[in-house]
Amino acid sequence: MSVDICKLDGQDGKGLPIHVPQNVGLFETYRYVMEEAADPRVTDWLLMDSPVPLLGIISLYLAFVLRLGPLYMKNRKPYNLNRVMIFYNILAGTASAAVFYGLLTSGFTTKYSLGCEHHIISYDPESYRMARWVWRLLILKLFELVDTVIFILRKKYNQASFLHIYHHTSTVILAWIMCKFVPGGMWTFTILPNCIVHVIMYTYYLLACLGPEMQKRIAPWKQYITGLQMVQFVIMLGHILQAFSPSCEPHRRPIAYIYMSQILAIFYMFCDYYKKSYLRKKAE
Repeated sequence: MSVDICKLDGQDGKGLPIHVPQNVGLFETYRYVMEEAADPRVTDWLLMDSPVPLLGIISLYLAFVLRLGPLYMKNRKPYNLNRVMIFYNILAGTASAAVFYGLLTSGFTTKYSLGCEHHIISYDPESYRMARWVWRLLILKLFELVDTVIFILRKKYNQASFLHIYHHTSTVILAWIMCKFVPGGMWTFTILPNCIVHVIMYTYYLLACLGPEMQKRIAPWKQYITGLQMVQFVIMLGHILQAFSPSCEPHRRPIAYIYMSQILAIFYMFCDYYKKSYLRKKAE
């Protein structure tokens, strides 16, 4: 396995050339990616030194929702977690709004445009604040794994679908990759529409916790929220395509491929869900 010569932006926008010998081994490649290619500002932050703790959390999450949780609930009645759900939706919605505001005011209302904005490693207050908000997004995405646990404890196994679990898992991994390698520049734009959609989504779920009557009144809006989620993926994809321009972040092209592949995969699954849940029902 080989690693090409890569150039990163250094502190305060200075160029930091990093030369890696060709045909290095797997261990050296891992060390290069985790130490040399990563953003040095985030190394000491919780969960950011190595991917191992994060992978451990994801493994526990998958083990519980796929096997241990259903096994535990097999001979038990569903838990009544309505109060927990109300608290969870308020907290998740508020946190999504806070992350949106934090990112918006850490670059997008000052120096960033909607075009190609290079990620620059800098310790100036605004750039550092942007990186911290990206880290907070990771913590939020880990917290959002709780809703699958709630599904399992309420025996709502149909809601813990492949789409739901894949979306949650991949989002956590993408948030970690963003924080580790590109917590700034154009790469953070995708968080903004995602946070807006999540504020709307958690507001809907909060209202659904208020009883059957409210659930009937807001039920027609569920289709539009799913449609809004699909629109956000189109916006994300359109924005990230800029990274494939020869002059836009050429040394971070692998990140663009990871972003694009995951957005396309999740968008396809949401389209399939929308067709099966809404269009097919109308046809019947």
